Amino acid sequence: MMRVATLVSVSLLALAPLAARAEEAPPPKAEGPKAVGLGEIVVTAQRRAQNVQDVPISIAAISGEALAQAGIRDPRDLSLLVPGLSSQAGTAATTTSLFLRGVGIGDFNSNTTGAVGVYVDDVFLGANAGKLFNVFDSDGIEVLKGPQGTLYGRNTTAGAIRFTSRKPTDTFTANGSASYGRYNEIQLEGGVGGPIAGDVLKARVSGTYLKRDGWLLNRVTGHKLNDLDMWAGRAIVDFTPNADTLIRAIVHGGQNRGGARQFQHRGQGIDFAGNPNYANGVPLDGLGYADTDHNLNAGDYDVEGKEKVDVFGASLTASVQLDKVTLTSISAYEQVRRHTLEDTDASPNNVITATYIDRPEQFSQELRLQSRDGGKVNWIVGGYYFHDNLVTKSAYDILRVFRDPNDLLGTFDPANSIGNFVFPYTQKTESWAAFAQADVKLTDKLTVTGGLRYSVDKIDFDFHSAFDDVIFVPVLDFAGSKTFRDLSWRGAISYQATNDVLLYATASKGYNSGGFAGGSSSDPAQLKPFRSEKLYAYEAGFKSEVLGRTLRFNAAAFYYNYQDLQVFVFDTSGVIPVQRKLNAGNAEIYGVEAELQAQPSRNFNAFVNLSLLHARYKTFTALSAADYSGNQLVNAPSVAISAGFALTQPLPGESALRLRMDGSFQSETFLAPDNLPGNRVAPYALANARLSWLSRDEKLEFALWAKNITNTRFITYVSPVITQDEINYNDPATYGVQVVFKF
Repeated sequence: MMRVATLVSVSLLALAPLAARAEEAPPPKAEGPKAVGLGEIVVTAQRRAQNVQDVPISIAAISGEALAQAGIRDPRDLSLLVPGLSSQAGTAATTTSLFLRGVGIGDFNSNTTGAVGVYVDDVFLGANAGKLFNVFDSDGIEVLKGPQGTLYGRNTTAGAIRFTSRKPTDTFTANGSASYGRYNEIQLEGGVGGPIAGDVLKARVSGTYLKRDGWLLNRVTGHKLNDLDMWAGRAIVDFTPNADTLIRAIVHGGQNRGGARQFQHRGQGIDFAGNPNYANGVPLDGLGYADTDHNLNAGDYDVEGKEKVDVFGASLTASVQLDKVTLTSISAYEQVRRHTLEDTDASPNNVITATYIDRPEQFSQELRLQSRDGGKVNWIVGGYYFHDNLVTKSAYDILRVFRDPNDLLGTFDPANSIGNFVFPYTQKTESWAAFAQADVKLTDKLTVTGGLRYSVDKIDFDFHSAFDDVIFVPVLDFAGSKTFRDLSWRGAISYQATNDVLLYATASKGYNSGGFAGGSSSDPAQLKPFRSEKLYAYEAGFKSEVLGRTLRFNAAAFYYNYQDLQVFVFDTSGVIPVQRKLNAGNAEIYGVEAELQAQPSRNFNAFVNLSLLHARYKTFTALSAADYSGNQLVNAPSVAISAGFALTQPLPGESALRLRMDGSFQSETFLAPDNLPGNRVAPYALANARLSWLSRDEKLEFALWAKNITNTRFITYVSPVITQDEINYNDPATYGVQVVFKF
């Protein structure tokens, strides 16, 4: 409560001495036009409203309507529309690791900081489990590609994803949707908003609910697993006491009570002594078990995982404009409470069961002062503070299968069983940053951009591990503190060749601070701090609209010099794999991206997006002395394509039928730096379809929808456990009906 009070007071105090005209930048939009030609897409990637075609950054902008039509639920689904963006779904249903242009880290532990920053209404979300509750009642999403360190900070080595919520409107509006689909899936979403007291006070309230039965059969109990059960809500209030001031308060929350992701089992073909263990050529685990039916929708589990996640957040944004400058303050508080029970061995034997308990709590404050657009020099300066307090109480119950179930004292065979290994720790992170960026118009057509950001990140880490079963046996106590400093920069030059053609070139440096590994550790060497990673990026491209703006064609080529990149690996030198987080030497990434959109008529539009990528480790010697130099980076497809179209057929009575189809293709990837066949994801393609009837004013829609209509299955995660591998697959095909209304 004190943090929330601080949040309110800081923003109000920042505006108290000011009396000037407040003006809110319009939200990002990418709505389809009502007539022939492509509509303007307004984004705020550079902290001010601009046409996306005028911004010298590679940006994928997707409207809220397009998100709903494509069935986008969270950042993991964005790869359907944004080639080069991929995810690695690990242990939990509400956590993920994001990769963009081959840059990212597959660490599922709760203290990891990803390379793709996720922002909701300009608030950075640090907790892994808190990123998946906000894609509802959306006004649009911007995916910023390449380092965004100048304006967004240390967590954007790969780029940033910016979600924008629908804001209160000047008139009363409401919208909603209800969907029913395969596996008894029920999804409800809606929002209502408008003025409360004229132009002085406006509000909007929205929410979503998703419940679905599981599609994975547990052959041991007959139950269905991998079910979904979550809800989220948001309230936004805009207060404009006069024409000079805008104060926006946002409160949001959510809850997940669904199942933890259950894995498929794959034996490693070794016993507990490390000897070969096969039956008729089939690799077994250490207990002689193998799942041999190749049915991805079934398995044998002694533990049925569950997940409990509670999310709460609040932010206060205050903005005021003087004659030539705008002052903005954003204060925010976020907390997540997560408890996940996981059948880590994915077998009917109690080899290893994981319990993950995370409690991250963050507070952030940003102040920005920027010029008003229109002059030859547009500038922005600011400061940022971020405080995160993470408390974890996770544990692995290891080899309980060797216990005597009739022994109430839990006596076990010390030569085989291990016990309940707990590894609670706390991590406190404090970050300070000062930044500045300016656009200087040298001529009416030529603009240069320069920006700097100086960051200081202090991390305090207090780690303990022990066997906590019949008796408590301490294993490791570790306390460490490390401060990381960095100067990020960006330079760009853009040339407006014609009204519809922009040429640009950029050079930038981004960084992700070092830290401490957050996995289960029994050796102080495993907790040695890893260094900050740095990415030097160079890009050149163009943005164009031709044929009367019925065709938009954007393309970019880029080169990355990736140094001290952070990698997450498993040390498999012993029977029990050990999680390690360390620095590889460096890597080289280069590629080409192209985006083509067409709107030749009001009844037809289409898009094709292409990503060609070369991403290789240049120097990387792993802990086992294996040389990974030349290997493909994790989650870095050489080819990724997405395409789709929407065709509208008018009907008598001025209603219409609309068919939307989209699909994507991704070449092979690897989920570990070793590039071994067991960590390979084969090339795959996905396709979705939606057929809908729309009323004359398009305020009522009835639709049939299908996702993954070819029932394509591919691996999303692989992890070695004790003599076996745990493997996650994507969801099977789903389909259903939906009704949508607006008024």
